[in-house]
Amino acid sequence: MSDLNSNAAAGRGPDEIGLEKILLFPDKLVSLNKNLSGLDPSYPISVELSLTSQCNLKCIWCSDLKSRALCPDRLDLAVLERLFDDLSAGGTRGVTIEGGGEPVLSPHFVLAAELALNKGLSVGLISNGTRLFVPSMDPDFYARFQWIRLSLDASNEKQYLRLKGRDHFAELLTSLARLASLSPKPTLGVGYVLTNQNDDPDSLRRLAGRLRDLGADYLHLRPVVDHPELVSSRPPLDLKELETENFSINVSALTDNKKTGNDGLPCLAHSLSTVITADGSVFLCGRLNDDPATGAMGNLLENSFSEIWRGQSRRRWSRWAAKGDYCLKHCPQCRMTKYNRLLADLKRIKTCDFI
Repeated sequence: MSDLNSNAAAGRGPDEIGLEKILLFPDKLVSLNKNLSGLDPSYPISVELSLTSQCNLKCIWCSDLKSRALCPDRLDLAVLERLFDDLSAGGTRGVTIEGGGEPVLSPHFVLAAELALNKGLSVGLISNGTRLFVPSMDPDFYARFQWIRLSLDASNEKQYLRLKGRDHFAELLTSLARLASLSPKPTLGVGYVLTNQNDDPDSLRRLAGRLRDLGADYLHLRPVVDHPELVSSRPPLDLKELETENFSINVSALTDNKKTGNDGLPCLAHSLSTVITADGSVFLCGRLNDDPATGAMGNLLENSFSEIWRGQSRRRWSRWAAKGDYCLKHCPQCRMTKYNRLLADLKRIKTCDFI
């Protein structure tokens, strides 16, 4: 492994997952503060869009198996074009193509991304990286994405095969290097679900060096969810010495995302984003989309996004989510909890005309 400390004195790469990102959206923060006890009518900053429920891997911690079986692929290009028109007009900034299955397996993947880009929306991608460069794919296509995060979740070939059911470790690293050679280069992240099966600190340090040298901008570690038998019991990782000016290791989710029940707080941050599944359903929250107590707010095959976002169903769910006891009962571990802590802290400030 090369010397990862050589550029450490120059600083570290940006935290693409951090709480401070909300400062980039002052209008949204103002809207949230105006609606601390109810519905925030402003459009989400970004939308998480699943194009397919198909997947070519078998990750042992997969949280989508149940919902995948109940979610047929029904989004066609006409529905997606109406959606992107609506989001763009409403002020949404970006679309993350991700989740449910492997998005690149969707026959609409390329055209859907191009539609979103042509409507003025930024596009991000979360992929397992195994099918990015099929022979028919123009590699320069990915240069139009603002960011791409590849789900690696293993530090070596044997571990990858054991945890994900297929032997694609080397292929994924090759895809990462190809993406890093693009011009312009999208921001490149590597996702790593930390479990008691892949949490060896020495292996992670070696992996971080490989990723940095291949051109990754960050490594994002997050805790396994919905599988308590796989939770790592190791002490918190300290990998700061591996960071450089151009490469960061984001471990904040290992603590921020561990609380269940939204830490007993009302959920106001749900309007920062929303989730659209492959069957056209629009959900208040991606962590509750398979909870029978929390149904979809609507479906794009029946109503426009605007009608759903400002409709009665979302109003009802928003009122319930604004109650801490509802979240305490229903919410699993969630990345939005850190934003809800911030909003709760802001609500308690009395000297609001001073810094």
